[in-house]
Amino acid sequence: MSENISLLFQKVQEDEALAEKFKSITNPDEAYALAASLQDGFTKEEFLSAMEQINSGELSDDDLAAMAGGSQLTDATPISISASGTVMVASAGAV
Repeated sequence: MSENISLLFQKVQEDEALAEKFKSITNPDEAYALAASLQDGFTKEEFLSAMEQINSGELSDDDLAAMAGGSQLTDATPISISASGTVMVASAGAV
């Protein structure tokens, strides 16, 4: 996973209002648009691929540590997009 996407996940985990914005999004294109407005340096394809990795549990321990700012994550993930396109975000207190 790119460093820029990891930085995005950190921002979302640290800002509960931002996490709520992602929770309200039901379309992957809208999720990407918001993500790109917050952090640059990744493509839509990279963003959606990261969401697929999160949903499938394919992230490495290094990826998880990077998203959590070096701390250990619980079973909650920072952002995920369900098969139906619903965006889900763990709250900042979940880590």
